[in-house]
Amino acid sequence: MKTTVKKWGINGEGIAFHEGKPVFIENAIPDEVIEFDIKSDEGTYLVGELTRLVEQSSKRRYPLCPIWKECGGCALMHVKYPAQCKMKEGNLKETLIKYADYNGRILPIIKNPEPLSYRNSCKLPFGEEFGELYTGMYERDTNHFQKMERCYVHSKLLEQTRQEVLKIMNEHHLKMYDDKKKTGYRTLVMKEFDSKIQIIFVTGKEELSEEFIHDVTQLEGVVSIWQSVKTETKREVFGDMRFIWGEEKMHLQLEDIQLSLLPRSFFQLNTKQSINLYNVVKDWMPRSKTTVEAYSGIGAISLFVKDKAEEIIGVESIQDAVDNANENAMLNHADNVSFICEDAGSALAHLVQEKDVDTLIVDPPRSGLDDTMKETILKSKIKTMIYVSCNPATLAKDLGVLKKEYRIVKIQPVDMFSQTPHVESVTLLVRNNDYKPRRRFDDKKDRDFKPRRRFDDDKPRRRDGDFKPRRRFDDKKDGEFKPRRRFDDDRKPKRFSDDKPNRRYGK
Repeated sequence: MKTTVKKWGINGEGIAFHEGKPVFIENAIPDEVIEFDIKSDEGTYLVGELTRLVEQSSKRRYPLCPIWKECGGCALMHVKYPAQCKMKEGNLKETLIKYADYNGRILPIIKNPEPLSYRNSCKLPFGEEFGELYTGMYERDTNHFQKMERCYVHSKLLEQTRQEVLKIMNEHHLKMYDDKKKTGYRTLVMKEFDSKIQIIFVTGKEELSEEFIHDVTQLEGVVSIWQSVKTETKREVFGDMRFIWGEEKMHLQLEDIQLSLLPRSFFQLNTKQSINLYNVVKDWMPRSKTTVEAYSGIGAISLFVKDKAEEIIGVESIQDAVDNANENAMLNHADNVSFICEDAGSALAHLVQEKDVDTLIVDPPRSGLDDTMKETILKSKIKTMIYVSCNPATLAKDLGVLKKEYRIVKIQPVDMFSQTPHVESVTLLVRNNDYKPRRRFDDKKDRDFKPRRRFDDDKPRRRDGDFKPRRRFDDKKDGEFKPRRRFDDDRKPKRFSDDKPNRRYGK
């Protein structure tokens, strides 16, 4: 079948229409004319497959990665970068209209200075082929494992080290995890900050040989090695953590903030864009008495805004992250910043009873705010709220609830994850009773509006018969009208005088 793609889907697919139903077609771009087959009918929509590109969009480009379709990690690898940003802005706007009935101010997206080679960490399962280990990813919605030769969004040092680690592992004839024996290598986890790399080998019940560890330590940039023993089938990547070699924690510098990270601690995947994101929060945050940051992680945002509040309390449910965050507060001499381990909604409920919380910062997971958190926010007296989101759909649904008591002032999208359809955003909300729009006139005093004076209104107004327009010519004296002279009319112009020869032409 032949059709024209009409718009983007939220996952980066193109959307066309067939017999009144939307058809979601992967790798299709709006305005392209394509041929497609219907793969499945899901009732309210269809899933299609692109079979032939008839008319190509100017937004399309040749994808660098040869397995981008199979991997699925970079669903926009075939789209030029400016078009990727436009797609994310458009999807964010449509989602906010649909779920939050918001059609207000959305600022231009903050673009990624490095659309490739930006990712600072990876978690890749091991596979085995012809007796050799490799890393890869499972294709989306399948159990098919795709081998990864090279990843174009990993930082260059991270990707180079990944390949060298695999080479060393195969030289030592290491094997992938065997669920029956409970031995072998399950997952390779790597993090890179400030050109330093931490490696975590997730394995079964086995010891890492000294020869293998020695060879890995010789790689450029490697400063930390951990082992995580996991034999359960839980979705959690890590098991019991064992420190093997080097530095126990990773350290990174974000402007004037120093952070240390334990292996389990989470940090944004794009270091440079995280600084831009945190600066938006810092710029929008008002001077506060007590600020609460929910879902605070290792405390990066709280430390970025530490000078804008008398007291900042971070709330996080993972104890390792809380310990890490309190250590970071001490590291940055932030005596007014502290962190507690508790459920975010429950903690906020008792904090608003005990303290005068005037500003709330939330950075929830992709699932958004839970019902307890939203109910607590609505019943509180918090004046300002800053919502950092990684999922436009849950953001919009949460804003639809929070609009009962809060006004959405502005939204700033940030492109953290180039080549993917995901977009981060920061939303500023102010409680309705405290919202004051920017004054366009002098309305500080209670008085009727007065437009800007064009004349001297301090003097009594003249009657109609006394009105005198502004003089444009020399009419101070009573006399005939004299227009402004453009030349000296009392003399002949020198240029045209007959008394002297024209020197220019030697006459």
